[in-house]
Amino acid sequence: MTTGDKTGTECLRCQRSGRECIPAPVKSEDITFRHGQNPSMRSAGPPRYGESDLSFPDDQVWMGVPPDLSFEDETEQTASDYYVVSAEASPSAPRGMRKARFSTSTSSIPSIPSPSQTFGPSGARRVSHARTLSLDSLLPPETPRDNPKVADFNEAFLLRHFQKTLGPWLDSCDHERQFTMDVVERAPSYPLLLYACLATAARHLSQTTNLVPPNTADEYHEKCIAILLPGLGNWESRIGLDILLASTVILRFFEQISSHAPSNDSQRHLLAGSVYISSHVDCAVSGGLAEASFWVFVMQDIQFALASQNPLRLELSAFDEKLQLMWTHRVSQTDRDWAHRAVWLLAGSINYCYGVHDPQTGATERGILKRKINAWEARKPDGFRPLHFSLADSRIGRPYPVVWYTKSLYASAAQHICMAKALLEEYELRNMYASSSSNQEARAIEVRLPRAQDSSPA
Repeated sequence: MTTGDKTGTECLRCQRSGRECIPAPVKSEDITFRHGQNPSMRSAGPPRYGESDLSFPDDQVWMGVPPDLSFEDETEQTASDYYVVSAEASPSAPRGMRKARFSTSTSSIPSIPSPSQTFGPSGARRVSHARTLSLDSLLPPETPRDNPKVADFNEAFLLRHFQKTLGPWLDSCDHERQFTMDVVERAPSYPLLLYACLATAARHLSQTTNLVPPNTADEYHEKCIAILLPGLGNWESRIGLDILLASTVILRFFEQISSHAPSNDSQRHLLAGSVYISSHVDCAVSGGLAEASFWVFVMQDIQFALASQNPLRLELSAFDEKLQLMWTHRVSQTDRDWAHRAVWLLAGSINYCYGVHDPQTGATERGILKRKINAWEARKPDGFRPLHFSLADSRIGRPYPVVWYTKSLYASAAQHICMAKALLEEYELRNMYASSSSNQEARAIEVRLPRAQDSSPA
C-alpha cells in the first residue's frame, strides 16, 4: 500500500494498480517546524513569528563580530525534534520523549555531569535491546544515533581525545597500539577503565586548552577511586587483570601530568601498580593488554626513578628470568621485542647506578651491562637505523643533533639505550672524581659522554 498524493480520494498510482490508497499524513499546525531562513519554504504573505524576510534597509548598521566568535546553524537539529501527527491520531496526543541532542561544536565543553548508566556485578555496563523481531525479519535500518557506545557527547569527546592524543604516548613501543585501539574499544563496557581515560583526557585538555574546567578531571578521578577502594581484594576476578593493569597505568599517567614536579608527585598509582604487577609476574609475558600495561608501567617507573635518582619500585629480578627465557627461545623477534629489551637495559642501568652494590661485584655487574648494551647495538634490526641524522650546529640555531626515525618505537628504543650508556659513563666519572684515579681517565670519559647521546632524537 502507498500513501496518497493529495490529488483526491485516491491517487492516480493507486487507481492504476488497483491498490488501496492511504491518505498522506498531515502536519499538526501547532507543532510544525518552519524553516525561517529559507524563503522557498515560507508560505505567502507577511513573515510569521520566528521568520525573516531576509530584507534589510541599505543604511542598516551592523555590529562588529569578534574574530574568535563562530556561528553554528542548528536548524537541522531543531527540525529533527518535530514529528508529524497522522490523520487518525488525536490532536491532543502527547509528544514522545525527545532523544538527547548533543552539541556538535568542540569550541567549548561544559562541566561534565556524572554518568547515570547502570553497572552489572562484573563492572561492565548493561546494554538493553528494546527491539524484538521474528527470526525471519530484517532489522530496520539504523542511524548512528540509535545505539552509540558512548551516549554523552562530552564523554565521547574526551574518550576520542584520549585515543587521538594520549593513547599514542602510551603505545610508543607497541605497534599493535593496545591503548589507542583496544582500551578505547573496551572502555565503554568497564567504568573503571572509562573513567581513567576520561580523567586523563580532561586533565590534559584543562592544562593545554580552555575546553574543560580543572575540576572535571578531579571528579572522574574520584569516581575511579570510589570504584577501586571497595573491591581491592577481588578486582582481578571481577573485571580481569588486563583491565585492572590498564586502568592503573592510565591513572598513573593522570598522576604524572597532574604533578608539575617530582616533589608534587603523590605516587599513589605508581605504588599501586608496582603491587599489582609484582603479584602477577606472568603479565610480563602474557601478551595482549596485560603485557602492554606491564611495559608502560616499567617506563613510568623508569621516568620517576630518573627524576628522583632512585632505583625502580619493581624488583627486576622477579621478571628477568621469564623475559630472558622468552627472548632467547623466540624464533623471530619483533621490533617490539627489541624495543622492550632496550627499556629493560635502561631499567637495569638505573638500578645499578642509583642502587647499593657490593664493592667486589660492582665492577662485574657494570661490565655485564655494558656488554649487553653493546650486543643490542651490534645486533639490532636494520629498521632501528635512523632515517636521517644531522650534527648540532649552533650557527644555524640547532643546538642539538637531529635524528629522525620512521617509527616511534625505533626512537624510543634509541632514547633508552642512549640514556643507559650516559648513566653508566656518568657513574664511572663520578666514582673517578671521588677516588684517586688519574685525571686522564676522567677526561676520556668526559669525551665519550656526549657521544653516548649522539643517536637520541632531537
